[in-house]
Amino acid sequence: MLAASSGSLDAALKYVIKPLTMSWAVGEATVVQADARTRDYSGFVVSTDPPYYSNIGYADLSDFFYVWLRRVLRDAHPDLFGTVLTPKLEELIASPQRHGGSASAERHFEDGFRQVFTAMRLSAGNDTPITVYYAFKQQERKASDILSTGWATILEAMLAAGWRITATWPLLTELDKRLVASGANALASSIVLVLRPRNADEPVISRRDFIRALRAELPAALTELQQGAIAPVDLAQATIGPGMAVYSRYSRVIESDGSSLSVKSALSLVNQALDELLAEQDGDLDADSRFCLRWYKQFGWKRGDYGIAESMGNALNIPVKRLEHGGVLTAREGSVRLLRPSELPRKWDPAKDDRISVWEVTCHLARAVTTEGTEAAARLMAKANTRVNLEAVQLLAYRLYELAQHKDPEDAGLFNALASEWAPLSAAAQRVDTRGMQGGLDLDAL
Repeated sequence: MLAASSGSLDAALKYVIKPLTMSWAVGEATVVQADARTRDYSGFVVSTDPPYYSNIGYADLSDFFYVWLRRVLRDAHPDLFGTVLTPKLEELIASPQRHGGSASAERHFEDGFRQVFTAMRLSAGNDTPITVYYAFKQQERKASDILSTGWATILEAMLAAGWRITATWPLLTELDKRLVASGANALASSIVLVLRPRNADEPVISRRDFIRALRAELPAALTELQQGAIAPVDLAQATIGPGMAVYSRYSRVIESDGSSLSVKSALSLVNQALDELLAEQDGDLDADSRFCLRWYKQFGWKRGDYGIAESMGNALNIPVKRLEHGGVLTAREGSVRLLRPSELPRKWDPAKDDRISVWEVTCHLARAVTTEGTEAAARLMAKANTRVNLEAVQLLAYRLYELAQHKDPEDAGLFNALASEWAPLSAAAQRVDTRGMQGGLDLDAL
């Protein structure tokens, strides 16, 4: 026992024991090491957290400890410590160094996963689903699409083995202290996929019908995720679940040329549908906020020509001077610039502001929650609740994260923090005494 901090033997044992004490399972457990591709799953309920493509090489990492354990325990456990280093070729990760390049490494990973899920499909019982936890976020760019190689590979393997996705939900499982999350905009949740066997006689649909089904079903799923205060950094990953649930419901989705719609193409369509849904939510914002959002898309926090701002404001029937009076931008010397959250006045009182907008409240709350803490932000939220629709503020935080993650990681972190803290922030705001606060003003009269 070297320490009691995170990563120590003491902490590791506690992490393992705690969920077991809360489990309904009773009796003794048997732990065995076996090849997941060839073992029999009869009589088991399967719940697995599989390797994440090429993210972590556990076999390589284990050598750091293995070489010392072997020196101490080789005589006591010769069967466990018979090799000089840990076995590595069988590990189901996409390691180009082991398999002679990226293409063969991907084949090793994909073939192995297909064998694992096929073995489960053949021997696992049909009376209970299997659950798969997945927290890997890998993105690659192809033209204008963003595809997740890890997701595509694991989903291909599941569907090829005859499974369909029946439910998904994000669970807050990932620690920001872990090495791969240190200083990164890493996932905060595992996405749990619930799988059941897919019948061989499921219907065939066209690409157009698949898109129509996505547009019909994703809005409710997106609303549920946002109301559950899922972190924006996890939203795109979590939405894959409902989207692929639609895709895996059918035995085949046909392209216009008669070929099958691939999982990667389906993921692109899910991402595209998500972008469209988030953009549709912009229409529920007040005019000031719509102006700021459009300006942010084009210029971010940089200066832009006053004439462009004037034209944009005219389209929304808002003079630039009124926006400047609202405290969201500065206009001078023929140019316009949005005010960063860090530039907003700390003593701002939403109850006394004679021109308030969802944008302004969102930026103030994001600044407060990251620099002053939950209680200070909660006091602002309680006062703002008498002036604006807080649900619109939450949705705008999600929208700004989506826009910022490809432009400015600092902005992305700012708005991710606000949306991630929404549940405790709302609870704290409800405890704030709002008696004596000024009521709302009629902005149309200004």
